[in-house]
Amino acid sequence: MYTILIHAYQPLSTLIQNAYMYCYLYDEFLQDNKRFEKELLQIENRLTDLGIAGKISRLALFRNAQEMIRDEIDKGTQTVVVVGNDDTIRKVVDVLADSGVTFGIIPIGSKNELARLMGIPNGVAACDVLSARRVETIDVGTVNGRRFIIGATITNFRAEVTCEGAYRIFPKNVGELEIQNLSEQWNPCGGYLQTIIRAPSKSKWYSFKKRQGESVLPMQSFTIQSEKPMSLLADGEEITGTRFDIAIEKMVLKVIAGKERFF
Repeated sequence: MYTILIHAYQPLSTLIQNAYMYCYLYDEFLQDNKRFEKELLQIENRLTDLGIAGKISRLALFRNAQEMIRDEIDKGTQTVVVVGNDDTIRKVVDVLADSGVTFGIIPIGSKNELARLMGIPNGVAACDVLSARRVETIDVGTVNGRRFIIGATITNFRAEVTCEGAYRIFPKNVGELEIQNLSEQWNPCGGYLQTIIRAPSKSKWYSFKKRQGESVLPMQSFTIQSEKPMSLLADGEEITGTRFDIAIEKMVLKVIAGKERFF
C-alpha cells in the first residue's frame, strides 16, 4: 500500500522564512482604533504575501508583556516583531535581550525614533525590511538595572560623575548630561557608551552671548550621584533618584535593521 502526499508548492525562500517562527506583538493603542484598521490590514496582507505571517499577540491593560513573550518563546518563537512605537519597545526590551530571540519592528503612528535610527520605514513598508532579514547584534545600556537602547539624558545637570571607579567629574555650572548608545553619531556595536556633558559658558568676547562647552567621554560604566533627587529620561522613561549606576551590556540584542540604518 502506498501513501500519496499532495501539498501546495512553497518557494524555498518561504520555507526558510517560516522556520524563524514569527510572533507579532500589537500595542494597546492599535486596538479598537479605527484610524489604524486599514493600515493593519495592509500590513497583515503584505506579511502573508512575503511568507512571514505569524501569531498575533495583543497587549492589554492586565496582561504582562514580558510574560506573553516568554510564553511564545517557550512555544518555539524565534522572532518577535513589535507593532507599535518606542513605548511598546520599552515594555519588552528586557525579555528580548535576555532571551536571545531576534527583534523586529513595524512602526506605526508617532514616537518611532528607534525605528528611524535602525532604518525602518513606518507602516507596511517595514514588512519588506523584515523579509530581507538583515540581523545585527547591538549593545544596550542600563541604568540601575533598567535597559535602554537609544540613550538617556539629565537636564539641569549638576552632579558628581565617578568614571569606572578611577576618577571623578563635577561640573561647575548647571548643564545637561547625555548618554548615547545608538544615535546618528554613535555606533551601538562598539562596546562603549558616549557620554556628553554640556555646560553653558560666557563668551570671552561678548558677555551677552553663551556657548556650549562639551566634555565627551566614551565609557563602559560610571555612577552619577547628587544630594538632591534628579530626573533621568532613559528612552523616554523617567527615573528619579539621587544615584544612577550606568553600564553597557555588549552585543546582547539581535535586531532586524534596514539598509538606511545609522550604524
